[in-house]
Amino acid sequence: MEKKPVDKFHLQRWLTAAVALPLLGAIIGLGPFWLLLVLILLVSAGGLLELSGLLLARSRPWLRVVTLSVGLTLPLATYWKGGLGLTAATATVLFITLSAHLLLYAKKEAVSPSLGAVVFTQLYIPFLLSHVLLLFLLPFGRRWIFFVLFVVFAGDTGAYYTGYRWGRHKLWPAVSPGKTIEGALGGLFSSLVIGVIFGKLLFTSAGITVGFLLVLATALALVGQTGDLVESMLKRVSQVKDSSGLLPGHGGLLDRLDSLIFAFPLTYYGLIFFA
Repeated sequence: MEKKPVDKFHLQRWLTAAVALPLLGAIIGLGPFWLLLVLILLVSAGGLLELSGLLLARSRPWLRVVTLSVGLTLPLATYWKGGLGLTAATATVLFITLSAHLLLYAKKEAVSPSLGAVVFTQLYIPFLLSHVLLLFLLPFGRRWIFFVLFVVFAGDTGAYYTGYRWGRHKLWPAVSPGKTIEGALGGLFSSLVIGVIFGKLLFTSAGITVGFLLVLATALALVGQTGDLVESMLKRVSQVKDSSGLLPGHGGLLDRLDSLIFAFPLTYYGLIFFA
């Protein structure tokens, strides 16, 4: 079998991870709750800026400022009042967004695409990321955040290397020509293995069964790969390769968040309803 050429971004990917992961681990594992809030605010702000740049590039600049500033109230409200705070802030954000479009567009036909883009941006980034804070507040919350990161990153890594070495059949070429069925299966297998191993290590005293870990790891792998495809779709529609160049070897924050963005809400609600 012919060996594929070395990815020129490979070393950059590992160097970025070597710098970012220890810092991330220290904040999650040792830092106070407010420091995690700061991290979520920074990541949300970066994600909002990148997604606004993709979906609101033709809108008025002040509307993007409103999207950013109003969207950041979601993690702040979650830190203050938990799930009730997130619910109240979401309703408030939607009202402010509708009011802003009422003033800006009135009867203009552009109101529909602009309103849809702003609401999607606010829900996709700060609303979903606020579930990291909710997950932190659960019993063994820090460990569950690590579990999500382990499983999703294992899936990403497994999919990358399996697809790189054995990928032959395209998964969804219309959205992401580089992804393969073999890579997707390799990512799923990696997530399952890491999910069971680290799940048993992290939750030996929590009464979490292997069956629950397998189901959760499978769900995380599936929503992770779906999130990756969704972000690829958004970039393709916007005709860009990466959402930004913030993270060498990875692209932008959206390129790193895509597989995580639904993983935290999934884990939170899975624990609330089924654990």
